[in-house]
Amino acid sequence: MAVGIIALVFGLAFLFVPGFTLVLFLYVFGLMLILSGIALIIYSRDRTIGSRWRTLNLVEGVVVIIFGIIALLAPGFTATLAIYLFGAFAIITGIIQIAEAIAAPKGHATFGTSNRTLLAVSGIWSLVIGILLVVFPGAGILALLWLIGIFLIIVGVLNIVSGVRIRREVKRPEPAQQP
Repeated sequence: MAVGIIALVFGLAFLFVPGFTLVLFLYVFGLMLILSGIALIIYSRDRTIGSRWRTLNLVEGVVVIIFGIIALLAPGFTATLAIYLFGAFAIITGIIQIAEAIAAPKGHATFGTSNRTLLAVSGIWSLVIGILLVVFPGAGILALLWLIGIFLIIVGVLNIVSGVRIRREVKRPEPAQQP
């Protein structure tokens, strides 16, 4: 039930104060990256097993720390970059799905039997969403925050209801057995 309450609180925060919640999330994310980078660098100093892949741990640790610092110092840039990456992914996926719908023989597609029309509609939808995210990244961030908020509220309510039901079941006395 506690997880449900926490999810509900964060869901409401994402809906009613999305900017603050996003910045707070990115600060926590940045700190997590920095701590992970430090752990990787410390781990890279252990030379008992080998050195070649430990050097990769060192490089990864430095890169992760740089990303963490960027997330801390420029949370707006970090959020915008994430939206642009998601938009690019949606555009590329949409183009590929449309091409597959055109090129695939009737009744066949990547994952077996498929309706080419639905594949084309899915591709067009992905393409439109991707273009909208790239053209309007601020609105994309806000929409994403609202979706996360709605998701967390639903998960929170379901967890609270589940917790209340479990608590009722545990408190319910067992019927006495008759000899």
